[in-house]
Amino acid sequence: MKIKLYEIILFKKNIAILLFSLLSFNCSGTNNLLKPTVENGFTNPKLVEAEFIIEIENIKPFNTDSLKKWNSLNGIPENQSPQFLIWCADIIDRDNQRIINNKISGTLPTETFIEFENNNQICFWDLSNRLNDTTKITIKRHFSYYTYDYIPKFDTTLTFNDYSSVPQELFYFYTKSEPSLEQTPKIIKMANTITGQCDCIIHNVKKIFYWVKNNMKYVYPPENRGVLEAFDKLEGDCGQYSALFVTLCRSIGVPARQQSGLVIQKDNTFGYHVWSEIYLPKYGWIPMDATDSNGFGHFTNNRIYSSVGMNIPLKYVPTWASYLNQDAQGQRTDFMQFATMVKNGFDAKITTTRKVISFKDVE
Repeated sequence: MKIKLYEIILFKKNIAILLFSLLSFNCSGTNNLLKPTVENGFTNPKLVEAEFIIEIENIKPFNTDSLKKWNSLNGIPENQSPQFLIWCADIIDRDNQRIINNKISGTLPTETFIEFENNNQICFWDLSNRLNDTTKITIKRHFSYYTYDYIPKFDTTLTFNDYSSVPQELFYFYTKSEPSLEQTPKIIKMANTITGQCDCIIHNVKKIFYWVKNNMKYVYPPENRGVLEAFDKLEGDCGQYSALFVTLCRSIGVPARQQSGLVIQKDNTFGYHVWSEIYLPKYGWIPMDATDSNGFGHFTNNRIYSSVGMNIPLKYVPTWASYLNQDAQGQRTDFMQFATMVKNGFDAKITTTRKVISFKDVE
C-alpha cells in the first residue's frame, strides 16, 4: 500500500501538536507586506473612507433582586456585578490594504494589545463603570485605506516536501484540529478522497476548493456553526464555506486559516464576510474564497480585513462568559468582524453602524 507524503506529515504533526499547543508563540506568518505593485500581483487600487460606530443609550442597570435572578438564569454567579466589555480587532495594514488614517473618538479604549497567536491588534473597552451613566456612550472608529485586487503569483509545482522550509510552529499551528475546525476521521478520509495520490500542493488545494464550491449550498444563517455542521449538511454561509475549506486543507497537511472582515456591496454599504488563506512555502499567505467564482488565489479590492484566525485569544474575558449567551468563552472568541461583547446586569439600546463614506478609484 502506497503511503502518501502528507499522511507521514500528518502523523508527525499530530505528535508535535501536543507539544506546541502548550507554548505561547506568534505564528502569524505574514508576507512581510509585499510592495503593492503590478509585478507583485496588486492592481486596481481603491481609496476607501469608512466609519464603524457603536452607540449605547438608555442604560438601565438591574436592581439587586433582578440582577440575582438574571444572573442565575444565565449561568452567572448570583452576586456578579454588572459588566460591559467590548473588544474590536483594529484595522491595520494587511497584504491587500494599506492604512492611511485610523482614529478612535468618543470613548477611547481602556487598553490596546496584540494577541499572541495570530498577531491581531485588539482594542478593549471596559464600560462597567459607565452603566449608571445617563448619557449616551459612543465609540467611533474612523479610518481610510488603500485596497487592491490581489492575485499573487506563485509556483504551481510546489510539493509537500517544500514545507520542510516552513517554520515548524507555523506549520503545526495552522494544520491543527481545533474547535469549529475539527479534523474527524470522516473529514480526513474525504480530504484524501478528493485529492487522490498527487503530492502537488496547488493541485490538491484546487481540488478541495472546487469540491467545496460545487458541493456546498449557500444558506444564511446556518442552523449551527462550525465544520461539523458544514460537512454534515453541505450548506451554510461564507463562514461555513471557509470552515470546510480550511479543515479539508489542514487534513492533508496544508496550513490554512480563516479571515474575517467586511465587503463593500453594490449599494456602497458594508456586509459581513469570511474567506480563507493557505500558506505556501516561499510565498506566504495566499487568499482563497470558495463563495466567489473567481476566488481561487484572488482577493478583490472591495474588502477589508478585520481579523485573522479562529478561536482568537482575548484578555479580560470573565470566567462566567459562555457562548450560550455571550460572544466569548474561555478567554477566547470564535472570530472577530465588528465587535465582540460580554455583558450582564443591565438593559440598554445598543446600535452598531458600518458606514462607507467613500469608495473611489485611485488616479
